[in-house]
This record gives sequence, C-alpha cells and structure tokens, in this order.
Amino acid sequence: MPIPFKPQLIALIVSSTLSSAAIAEEIQTVNSTVQTTGFVSAFKLAKEHDPQLKYAFYNYQAEQEQDDIALSQLLPNAKLSASYVKQNVDDDYTRNKADVPIDPSTGERANAARYTATQDYSVYQLNIQQSLINVSAWQAYGSAKDAVKQSQFTYTRAEQELIYRLSQAYLEALTAAQQVYIYQDKLESLQLKLDQTDRMNELGVGGRLNVLRATSSRDVARSDLLQAKSRYEDAKTNLENLTGSKVSIPKGWVENGYKVFPRLVGGTEQEWLSKVQNNAEILAELSNVRSKEGEASSSQSKHLPTLDLSLSYADRNSPDRYEYSENYTASIDLTIPIYSGGRTSAQSRQAEAAYNAAQARYEQAISEKTQAVKLAFTQLSSFRERLQALEESRKSSQAFLEAAEREADLSLGSQVDVLEARTELYDVRLEFANTLSDYLMSNLNIQLETGQLSESTLQEFDTLFDSKSHL
Repeated sequence: MPIPFKPQLIALIVSSTLSSAAIAEEIQTVNSTVQTTGFVSAFKLAKEHDPQLKYAFYNYQAEQEQDDIALSQLLPNAKLSASYVKQNVDDDYTRNKADVPIDPSTGERANAARYTATQDYSVYQLNIQQSLINVSAWQAYGSAKDAVKQSQFTYTRAEQELIYRLSQAYLEALTAAQQVYIYQDKLESLQLKLDQTDRMNELGVGGRLNVLRATSSRDVARSDLLQAKSRYEDAKTNLENLTGSKVSIPKGWVENGYKVFPRLVGGTEQEWLSKVQNNAEILAELSNVRSKEGEASSSQSKHLPTLDLSLSYADRNSPDRYEYSENYTASIDLTIPIYSGGRTSAQSRQAEAAYNAAQARYEQAISEKTQAVKLAFTQLSSFRERLQALEESRKSSQAFLEAAEREADLSLGSQVDVLEARTELYDVRLEFANTLSDYLMSNLNIQLETGQLSESTLQEFDTLFDSKSHL
C-alpha cells in the first residue's frame, strides 16, 4: 500500500535540503575573511611558506656560486698591495755618519737619509697572474658545472614534491568536505526513511523489524557523519600547515565534486617506464656522477705540470736615493709537481672512490624509480577501472532513483522505496568521491616519478572541479 507524503514529511525534506546547503556553506566559509582558494592559489601560498622548498632553493643559489669559484681559477688574478715601513737601522753608515764628508755647496752630508738611524719607505706593487696551462683547473670547472645542475634538479624535485604534498592535503580536505556534505544528506534521508517506516508500522502495513533496521542505518550514518567531520578538521589543519594560512575550499567543489569525471590517463606500462629517465632525482644523481667523474679527473691531473704568466709592477719610495726603485717584471712560470708526501695520490684515490659511490647511487635510483613507476601504473590502472565502473553505477543509481520517484508519483510504489534508492545513490557518490581522490593521487604519483609533475597539473585540477566542468 503506497504511503503518500504527509505535511510533516514535506517539512522534513525541506529542512534536509536547507541543512545540506548550510553544511556546504559552513565548509566554504570556515573563516569569513578567507578568500576561496583553489589548487594553484594554495600552491602559491605553500611556496612562500614551505621550509623544505626554501632550503632547496637557497642550496641551489649557493651551489651556483661554486661554478664562478671554479671559473676564477682560469681567469686572470690581479692583486694590488701597498706597505709603509719605518725601521731603526744600525749599520756602518749610521755608526760612522760623522766620517761622511759634508757637501760645501749645501752644507749637508750627501744622501743624509742613508746615515739616519730611523728610516722609512713605502712600497706599491701590482701583480697579475694568468694560468696558461692547468688541466686540473679546467676539469674542476667542468665538475662544478655538473654540481650546479645537480642542485638545480634537486630544487626541481623539491618543488614537485611540494606540489604532490599540497595536492594530497588538498584532495584529502576536499574529499572529507564532500563526505560531510553527502553524509549529511544521507542522514537526513535515513531520518525520513525512519519516520516513514515508523508511520507505516503505526498504520499496520509495516513491521517493527523494519523500524529497527531503519533506526540502525540512521545511527550508523550519524556516526559516519561525525567521523567525516573529524577527518575534515584534521585534513584542513594539515592543509593550513602546508600553506601557512587558512584555505577555503570552493562551495561548488564540495557540493558537486562527486559529479565530475576526469580525463583518464592512458598509455602502456612500457611507455611510462620509458619516461623514468626524466625523474628529477635520477637526473640529479646523473649530474652528481658526472661531477664526481670530473673531480676524479681533476685530482689525477694534479700530477701534471702547470704553466702561468705573471706580470708585476713595483714602486719603492724612500728618502735614500739608492733605495728608490721602479720595476716592471714579466715571467713565465713552469711548475712540475714532484712529491707532496702522497697527498695528491691519496686525493686521487679518494675522488675515484667518490665517483664509484655516486655511480652506485645512480643505479640504485634508477632501480627504485622504475619499481615506483610500475607500482604507480598498476594503481592508476586499477583506480581508472574502478572509476569507470562507479561512473556506470552512478548513472544506473540515478536512473533507479528517478524510476522510484515516478512510481511513487503514480502511487505504484512507496516513498520508502524512493528513500532507499536515494540512500543507495549517496553510497555510490561517497565511493565515487573516494575513488576519484585515489585516482588523482595515483595520477600525481606517476607524474612525479616520471618528472612530469608541474603547476599545470594543478591548473587541470582547478578546471576539473570548477563548476563549469560539472556533469
């Protein structure tokens, strides 16, 4: 026997709709002073706040200077020096100055400064040195350039990892907010179902068992809602810790996020594995191998002779005219290392061992990232298939609900059937929202491990969840 809607039931439905809207409004306006923030905006906040990214950036800046330091060994080295000397002199001139004849024309001793016990003079000198042949310095410069590349890739990886961590935190907060919204609707629907079942029981067309079953389902939904609210608070706190400020998720994303369907990622496992060489960590390790190889070559080349060109100018000013001088010097200096106590050989062996260690780390990185891409591809494929299946389930559940509503309108079915169909649709929506989040995280993971993760991925997420893309 179909049970028509009562005025009280209509009031409950209206209040359910208003409650759901209130929940979404509450989630969207957690702080009335906070502007709506999408993935890209949240990432910009995180870039200004995240200490790990700052560390990688400043380390990259410091490493860039190493390049100039190594280059300086190949460029001219100019040095200007000046000195002023005041000294007490005790020699034959100062001890026997009384024997020095006096010049009749001046009445003074000739070059009197030489016979003064306290003498002073100043020296100005300019030296310029240019390396002509220095194989070790050239190889050290090449090694420094590779070290700069390594720090650059390390910074790129840190930025990609921040995108991953930010996206993960944002998706967790968004999914939790969607769960709160859907669980609230589900709870209201189950409350209506309980009221309707209880009414049927009072009219003698239902059973007490149905009332107890409806009560149990309502209580479980209430527990799920409280748990979802707790998860949302935790996820929101984690997101705020990453960005350094409160983040307000767009209202439309919360209400309709479960309706979107992403552009599914394709490709075979082998195609994804071929991109693993673009992984920023692997590129950093490869640059490190090349840098250590350059250091080893540079250490070995310290046994080779070096050739330098030196130019100098010296000006010595002194009251003693015999001490005054102005000299220009040009020289070519050949240095042949003969023996340094074994230091050069030890440094060479040390650099060779460091190169072998870097090569081992590079091979380990390739192995680890290859396995990571394989795992990410498997997860991505699994979530893609589940997402497609849930999309079909979502459509069929929606069709079932519409059919139940038509039957109720025609008095061919009960409102309990409608409420049961709506409850099933809420369950599908919850599962779809969770699976969508898992799929997007798997997509982020495989892009991270193949070096393709960038801010454009966040822009795609903004477009995906934007209200214009809702189905």
